[in-house]
Amino acid sequence: MEYNVISILVREPVKVGSKLQDVLSLYGCVIRTRLGLNREEIAGGIILMELNGDQNQINLLISELNEIEGIEFKQIII
Repeated sequence: MEYNVISILVREPVKVGSKLQDVLSLYGCVIRTRLGLNREEIAGGIILMELNGDQNQINLLISELNEIEGIEFKQIII
């Protein structure tokens, strides 16, 4: 069994929040777990997601995340 995890650093939440939420909602079927961490000292936050399901949908999610300026993300498969 493997874990497919994406961590997203949201650097500009006011600018990208709506677009990011739309993308995550569109691919909600492959997001098994989602956790948001915010800190008052920085303007943004971190979103951690465990992905599960159709690999094509996961690839499309990653492709759409690549198009959003103002975020950085890493995929970790363990």
